[in-house]
Amino acid sequence: MRHEIKVPDVGDGVTEAFVSEWLMPLGATVKVGDELIELVTDKANMAVESEFAGTLAEQLVAEEERVTIGQLLGIVESADDAA
Repeated sequence: MRHEIKVPDVGDGVTEAFVSEWLMPLGATVKVGDELIELVTDKANMAVESEFAGTLAEQLVAEEERVTIGQLLGIVESADDAA
């Protein structure tokens, strides 16, 4: 099963972020809680954690790209549902 990784709503009126770096390479095996991508906002730096276990199947934004709250960042494909 494919799971979407999106820019979380961090509150405080923040509407966009800057992709600092992907912390996991494409194709990496990830566990729940693994940090996938680092985002920078005008208020704070934050890492987006995986809510799913599986494989990082897609990275849909590049490093140094601006993203908006709710925007799709990547896809984690569940190992148990990959077939």
